Amino acid sequence: MTNMESKEELRKEIIRRLKDQDPALRDKRSRKIQERFLASEEFKACRTVMTYVSLTTEVDTSMINEEALRSGKRVAVPYLGPGEERIIASKLTAIKDLEKGPFGICQPKKSRVEEVPPEEIDLVVVPAIAYDTDNMRLGRGKGFYDRFLAEKHLSRIPTVGLAFGFQVVEHLPSDPHDRPVFRVITDM
Repeated sequence: MTNMESKEELRKEIIRRLKDQDPALRDKRSRKIQERFLASEEFKACRTVMTYVSLTTEVDTSMINEEALRSGKRVAVPYLGPGEERIIASKLTAIKDLEKGPFGICQPKKSRVEEVPPEEIDLVVVPAIAYDTDNMRLGRGKGFYDRFLAEKHLSRIPTVGLAFGFQVVEHLPSDPHDRPVFRVITDM
């Protein structure tokens, strides 16, 4: 079995488990993970954080986004233009400035996109389907974050993954372009 085939198999299994979670339990676990992230030294020390707007099945990021905005941090979220192969970090000033973008993921309205230069980002919260015990990540298979994190200025800054305990596996198949995160925060 090739890396691509085993990655796809694992993606399907973890996505199934994400969808099958009891919503009340998912909310409870998400809150615990978000509280741990908000208490982390990485978050406390950063001035500009790039996070994301979670899908319903993912660890919820709404409390993180709201607290970062409330505390005066500059917040960026990914923006992907139609047909683009590269995400940009776009400043988020209010949750109301979001709309569904490609793949059904919320992002800033096109009229509200204001790029945050990568060299000004202090911390990136990276979504994933799964992580392994070496902090390698398995994304959705499009490579958007791998390309984004490969940018010169971002390769040296802390990256944090948020995951439910069952999303962390012993080992993930990886390719040379795959990027590990600095730290994974779970509910375990």
